[in-house]
Amino acid sequence: IRKLKRREAVVSTQSTGASEARPVALPVRKVIIHPVALFNIVDNYERRHDNNKRVIGSLLGRYDKGVVIITESFAVPHQETEEEVSMDMEYAMRIGELQKKVNTNLYTVGWYSSGIIINEYSSLIHAFYKCQCPTPVHLTIDTLMTNQKMKINTHITLPIGVKNGTEGCIFTPVPYTIQGAEAEQVSLKFFQQLRGSKKTPNFNDQEQIINCCDEMISQIGVVLGHIKQVLAGEAPADKELGRQIMEVVQAVPNLESDTITNMLNSHMQDLLAVEYLTYLTRQQLAVSARLNQIL
Repeated sequence: IRKLKRREAVVSTQSTGASEARPVALPVRKVIIHPVALFNIVDNYERRHDNNKRVIGSLLGRYDKGVVIITESFAVPHQETEEEVSMDMEYAMRIGELQKKVNTNLYTVGWYSSGIIINEYSSLIHAFYKCQCPTPVHLTIDTLMTNQKMKINTHITLPIGVKNGTEGCIFTPVPYTIQGAEAEQVSLKFFQQLRGSKKTPNFNDQEQIINCCDEMISQIGVVLGHIKQVLAGEAPADKELGRQIMEVVQAVPNLESDTITNMLNSHMQDLLAVEYLTYLTRQQLAVSARLNQIL
């Protein structure tokens, strides 16, 4: 655990008009954030120690032609006071290496902190992550939900100062978007349905499949209704919309209904087999734990 003291801190400020007067080609043009990474940050903040006012951690993802794609995140233990901040850098490096063994496409791309304030310690922590990746991204998230909104900011640093003299860095914001995979979109829609509801969520797989099929059938009905209106001259034709509908139709495989039914039944059998094996593994672990206690 390394302690970073206040007197060691390099002056760090947020981007203002002064940085705009000095245009610099940013190495990172855009940041794409997956919802899973944000959920991990919020969960880390909710489970934090009472003495910690904020939480920090590493961001994992990949680079793609000037775009940083953040897919995962994990917390890094730290202690912060008015005089110094202690951060377990070895833990951050070790967990990052373990994550890379699980997924070779994951790299450390930056770090996060709860709250929207960037202080003098931020530049020191950012300097550590510069040793892990060429252009680390600093993500801040307002977990206090000021004005009932969870504000998110993404920054990179640019060097400032006099050559061979006092040098520092300035945090410059970069644009970001929140973009999820198909599996994440399904989960997000499910959570959105629970907004304002105090009922216990139902995670039954079969009911979820039925609800998705019903929603798909409803959307197909809307599209067919619009096509009939266009053919009858009741609605104007849109070439771009027509191309998108054609791409969707061509993406559907031309299979018989019996073939699709057999595929679904086979998938359901595989799912039941996995659930059964999971149950057996859980029971075996429970028996082993009890035997260890007895012995």
